[in-house]
Amino acid sequence: MKKHLAVVLTAGLALTAAGTPALAQEDKITIEGLFFLDRNGDNTFTEGESVRANGNGVRIYVEGTNELVGSFPTGADGKFKAVLPKGPKYAVNNNDMYDFTTTKLGYETSESKSDANFPLRGTFLNGFTFVDANGDGVKQETEKTHGGKVKVTGKTQTGADLNVEAEAAADGSYLLDLPIGDLTVIAPEIKKSGLALAKPKTDYDVDWLTGTRAVSPNLNDRTQRIDLRYFEAKADIAIASAITPLEDVYTRGEQIDLKLTLSNKGDVPVAPEVVLGSFFAKLVSHSDNVTVQPGTDDDFRVINKILPGQQIEVALKIELDDIKYDEVHAMVRFIHSGGLPDVDHKNNVVSTKIKVVEKAVTSAPSAPSSTSQTAAPTTTTTPAVTQAGNKSGLASTGASPLGFLGLGALLLAAGAGAFFVARRRRS
Repeated sequence: MKKHLAVVLTAGLALTAAGTPALAQEDKITIEGLFFLDRNGDNTFTEGESVRANGNGVRIYVEGTNELVGSFPTGADGKFKAVLPKGPKYAVNNNDMYDFTTTKLGYETSESKSDANFPLRGTFLNGFTFVDANGDGVKQETEKTHGGKVKVTGKTQTGADLNVEAEAAADGSYLLDLPIGDLTVIAPEIKKSGLALAKPKTDYDVDWLTGTRAVSPNLNDRTQRIDLRYFEAKADIAIASAITPLEDVYTRGEQIDLKLTLSNKGDVPVAPEVVLGSFFAKLVSHSDNVTVQPGTDDDFRVINKILPGQQIEVALKIELDDIKYDEVHAMVRFIHSGGLPDVDHKNNVVSTKIKVVEKAVTSAPSAPSSTSQTAAPTTTTTPAVTQAGNKSGLASTGASPLGFLGLGALLLAAGAGAFFVARRRRS
């Protein structure tokens, strides 16, 4: 009897233990769903639409008390999952509307729910990128694609950085699901393959000068098409020069005006570089359509691209401060090595021989001597002429004898005066 009772108790305990997980599971509910980018706007996840991977997901509150239960982001598959205590009624709110719009704000449930899905609407960018051999703007079956990737960069509506890219499919089409924000399409640089952006032909084309275009879709449908068409380009830039004034010989310190004419003889826009060779001179100024490379005064970059068939003039003012400068030599070339080659190098260089000499040295007038600065006194007395002798037979000194006679008379008068004074004292 005791053994039978023990068996019954043991079996009852086992059944109780086995039933505990089931009871515990009944005390929980599971809410899960999918965040996806609803391109066609039908609120249903259909084939070809992408998921919102690693997004903000949902926030769940307790109805009535607004107590926050927690935040549940999406994973790489775009899904979220929340396991919650059974009992309260929950508000499941969309927490991923900062860079997107949606037609579904949330759900209310007190039971498990496996289809709490949220369609998002952002910016849906699509278009074609290919080599438009016949230039008609339409991808033909025989026209090839390329290996470059279409990039989109910028900031989302919430200020987050965005940098995504897509490669064209075999039919030349590409597609990018984007958030709302200040975004720009950047065309791939594939000049190494001899390809350049074609001149815009339709309203869909990217700017062939900058290789960019802003993403600005119609807010009603959030869809925008941007095409990036390429062609096999031939680049050719030519240079000509003119010097003013043009002289046979220049004096060191003189200035000349050098005008360089750059002509685009190819079929693709270019922004070339101009270099002055063997530049033993001083750059005084340059026109504002070029910039001088830092640390140099002989390397210039054209700011804006020159369209096919057009030309620009680069004006330089140069001071000839070194007699070694004997050739005004200029060369034009493309800036980026590995880019489009110049099909004609014969028109890339100009040269003009010049001659610079030192300034002529002129002797300065000598300063007056110290003795010549003081003027000799002027006299009206006729200069005495030295004579070998006179009528008396005495050697002449050139002095008049009248002076000596006058002096003797004065001495006699003085002696006479002294004599009379002495006589008065005696008497």
